Amino acid sequence: MALTPTSLLSSLISSALFTVSIWMLLRLDVTLKTVGRYISVFLAVNVIRILLPVEFGFTITLSSRHILTELRDLWLSEVSFGIDGLTVGEALGYLWIAGVAGAVLIRIVQHLCFVHMLGKCTGYFRYDIRAVIERINKDFGKAQHFKVLLVPEMRSPAIYGLVQPKILMPGNRYTEKELNFILRHEMMHFYHRDMLVKVLCEVLCIIYWWNPIVYLLRRIIARVIEINVDCRLTAGLSDEEKIEYLECIVKSMKEGARPRTGMMIMFASQRGSAMKQRFHCILDNHWLDKGRKGVYITVSSCLLFLASISFIVEADYGADIPGTFDCPSPETSYLIESDRGYEVYIEGEWMGWIKEMTETFAELKIYEDLEDVTNEN
Repeated sequence: MALTPTSLLSSLISSALFTVSIWMLLRLDVTLKTVGRYISVFLAVNVIRILLPVEFGFTITLSSRHILTELRDLWLSEVSFGIDGLTVGEALGYLWIAGVAGAVLIRIVQHLCFVHMLGKCTGYFRYDIRAVIERINKDFGKAQHFKVLLVPEMRSPAIYGLVQPKILMPGNRYTEKELNFILRHEMMHFYHRDMLVKVLCEVLCIIYWWNPIVYLLRRIIARVIEINVDCRLTAGLSDEEKIEYLECIVKSMKEGARPRTGMMIMFASQRGSAMKQRFHCILDNHWLDKGRKGVYITVSSCLLFLASISFIVEADYGADIPGTFDCPSPETSYLIESDRGYEVYIEGEWMGWIKEMTETFAELKIYEDLEDVTNEN
């Protein structure tokens, strides 16, 4: 595997196409009725593609002599200010790293402030809360301890914490049945590892802080996990009980507020079309339809993933590689043989193509693919 600017670009383009396609499909009710419960497979494939912005030994290289050549020339050009010899690509890399550091710092401060706020909160003692939790745990066949806190600053119930989960309750007055709905909903999030998914989304947003597609992906994932929990929770309820559950969501939604940290899942934080879809899925419950759709979608997702990593487009300068290399060092430079000629790597960086061997590169070692280079080193 090798990480290159073009492999990163290919990953970004693939993930953008995946994300926008899923977002458009989710806007259609027919999608939810037919393959709704399997959307998570597409999302998982998308996340994996974003986390693997590399080219593999079997990746087929396609050439571009127009847009990518101009982008590569810009990438390798020196900036007109600041440090001498600093290229545009290096400057963008430093900016990326600085942005990641800033995003990490912001989330650490938010987390510490949120934890400090929770430290001042008291327990939630309305009704026999422990008995309700034990009954729900028994239904799930689990024995996890949940701490329930009264958080006046919150306007909607939420769950927080990966290892020691805390259910956060606002000052709203809920009936005992509504409390049962809320606790069951939040505990189901924890048992389905949705908190881990939430953390992964935040990590992606930290790494790709400049990419709006990642934030759209986070919104889609939040919508899907909410619908999934709603439908599983209400699968065995009567129509009357489903209406009561929806009323509980509406009651929380009226007082909804933005969370103070990204590391929690709120009971009713969504609005507009996202909330309408939750209601439709709860009432119709098509989300849990079973059949062979899961197999077809899983296979299709895997094929799309393989297609996205099987091809990469590189800048093709033909025989004219930018820059002059009098005597590239055989220790740090090499050639990759292909059906188009040779790919040239100088100091470990891809520089372009040559169609025929020239005297300049005659002493460089020739490999079949990048995997051979990695294995030798």
